[in-house]
Amino acid sequence: MKETHSSIPGYEERTDIFLWLKPYVRQCGNAPRPRWKIEARKLLDYLAVYIEKGYGRFIIDGTEYKAEEKDLFWIPPGITHSMEGLSSSMICPFVHFDLIYRYPESHWEFTVPGGMTALRDFQPLIHPPVPESPVTKLKGKYRLYNSKKVGTLINRICLAAAEARPGRTMIMSGITLELIAEILRGTDSGIEPDFSHLPRLEDAAGFLKRNIASDITVKETAERFGFSESHFRKLFRIVYGIPPGEYLRTARLNHAKELMAYSSLILSDIAPRCGFETVHSFSKAFKKKEGISPRMYRRFGSRTKGHGSE
Repeated sequence: MKETHSSIPGYEERTDIFLWLKPYVRQCGNAPRPRWKIEARKLLDYLAVYIEKGYGRFIIDGTEYKAEEKDLFWIPPGITHSMEGLSSSMICPFVHFDLIYRYPESHWEFTVPGGMTALRDFQPLIHPPVPESPVTKLKGKYRLYNSKKVGTLINRICLAAAEARPGRTMIMSGITLELIAEILRGTDSGIEPDFSHLPRLEDAAGFLKRNIASDITVKETAERFGFSESHFRKLFRIVYGIPPGEYLRTARLNHAKELMAYSSLILSDIAPRCGFETVHSFSKAFKKKEGISPRMYRRFGSRTKGHGSE
């Protein structure tokens, strides 16, 4: 029988990705370019390109795409593609990386030139197949609601590479993990992004976090920031991956964990400070989310931090 993880607190379908995902950055760059062109080629590794400024044309696996500002292109290894910058100046931060680190193969920094599609002689260096996951479905062009964050992360990878400080390999790997997570979040919705509502949504999320002790409702929050309740719920889930009610509940429980770990408040005092009417409702919500009771959570913490349990 196939093992199920549904009973593990905090488990998501993507948790399995962490069993094998170990990014390693091979090359990256973000320098401005004049008009440029790379003829059809295939790569040994993965390539992510963000269009920050300018425009061009990409052909990936036989499909032609316009490349415009805020577009992201994801090109897996072994996929035929060509790229061309058509504007007089173009900024398109990019990163070549392995999803699975292999020594010494991942350290091979051979740049595949345009026109090279025969990789038979380099077969041992080609990135191996990865387990079936949301990552394996990525290919081509994406317009994401969080495209600015994606571009920022690629630029951060380039900055870390340029600084050449000790530990930069680990730093770049960590940023690449965050980059992949943001791309997967952005592709979840399947909806053409509307960037105009993002500032108000971010303000609304901040408002929810600041008011965890109050009895604020999702409807009141939506109206406060100029949304209908149904539209607010829909947009919030697209941007943050969870409904606003769950976002608020998670913020309340996170604050409760801080109070249990770093204060001597009893649970009956912690509950109202975190927006719960009673200790019972708090305990029920906590156990559903964390898999253990608040008392047990605090007991574990007291062993390492010296706090007494209630």
